[in-house]
Amino acid sequence: MASYREITDAAAWDQIVNDNGGHPMQAWGWGTLKEKTGPWTARRIVVERDGELFGACQVLVRKLPWPFGHIAYAPRGPIAAPGADLAAVADDVAAWCAQEASAVSLKIDPAVTADELALSSAWKPSEQIFIPNTATIDLTPSEDQIMAALPSKKARQYIRKADRSGVTVRPMTADDLDAVLAIYRATAEADDFFIHPAEYYEAALACCDDVNQVFVAEFEGRILAFLWNVTTRGTAFELWGGVTDEGKRLRANYLLKWHAICAAKESGTALYDLNGLLNDGISKFKLLFVSEPTLWVGTFDRPLSPLYHVWDAALKLYRKLFK
Repeated sequence: MASYREITDAAAWDQIVNDNGGHPMQAWGWGTLKEKTGPWTARRIVVERDGELFGACQVLVRKLPWPFGHIAYAPRGPIAAPGADLAAVADDVAAWCAQEASAVSLKIDPAVTADELALSSAWKPSEQIFIPNTATIDLTPSEDQIMAALPSKKARQYIRKADRSGVTVRPMTADDLDAVLAIYRATAEADDFFIHPAEYYEAALACCDDVNQVFVAEFEGRILAFLWNVTTRGTAFELWGGVTDEGKRLRANYLLKWHAICAAKESGTALYDLNGLLNDGISKFKLLFVSEPTLWVGTFDRPLSPLYHVWDAALKLYRKLFK
């Protein structure tokens, strides 16, 4: 029989996330960012069985129009304690969401493979939040071993070339944000992807201080590229990045990514996730750093109320009419 405790202390929650290999999107700062920038309330719960930690989950809760109650989403969650069954943790978290959050459904998308998660038939495949096809690097070997294992000889050469050319990498500061966002806007326009307003990244810089690892590559005082990661002991996760034309010529993005990989390893992180592969130039660049793609299990919904099916049908109709 599961019992639950809600955690309201940031340091205590992040300790639980780190001790149990949780994803940075389960960290306190990520929930705070979603509260500051959207219609979400972050709830952090611990699941216990027989007085021992069984799992944990940061659940984002959003109010729906009457009479639907709320929807709940656990970004890259839940978290299972060592030896615990992740599917059972997910069921326990779903029960809490139904009882304590009046949720019509719970959405989860843990960063695990299908072999690591066997959900019950109550869970239904859902529209993807994150691209399940991604690229990951095991950070447990030494830096030399990780470098030697890079499948692209060109990547290794370009990392060294950028270093010899005088490109340097350092942590980003708040004073760099305007320059970083200018690079990001130009990159988004060139590669045709969505970015948030500047205020979102300002909030991310402030709210996610517990997990931010943000770096810039520069040459002769000019910022050429940036890479914005969020990192726990479980995972370093690439969120946003961009590079100028000059940065591409100097191979600054190669040295920058290698520096971020090494920084994550130095902080005790187990896995580096390059966050999603599409059929584009950015994905081809990511694949220079891994021997093969990783396929996460994907996104699932657990209906928790008879009203779920009414809500789901209404949402699908809305998207069809207004997409």
